[in-house]
Amino acid sequence: MKANYFDFAAMLLSVLLLSAFVFQNGGTIKGSVIPVENAFRAFAILEKDTIKSNIVGGNFVLTDLKPGTYQLIIEAIPPYQHKFLTGIAVKQGESTNVGEIQLLLK
Repeated sequence: MKANYFDFAAMLLSVLLLSAFVFQNGGTIKGSVIPVENAFRAFAILEKDTIKSNIVGGNFVLTDLKPGTYQLIIEAIPPYQHKFLTGIAVKQGESTNVGEIQLLLK
């Protein structure tokens, strides 16, 4: 009988811990950048918070973002210029796809 209580308590604790992680998932911003070889990093900025992600194979994903409206900065490698996007809406637990971003020459 004691083993059943222990098993139940362990299962309940596992469910509570798992649900804590599920409910704390923030939103994401994802997209791609061309030309691939000149895209370096992506930054999402909300007020004083900044999240960064390397761009790999032309793709980026910024995760665990608070809900809000972000500025997105794509850091480029010369001779291309950085790209600035504003008004990127992020909602709790949802993914915002900004699509393909074209870098321009300086």
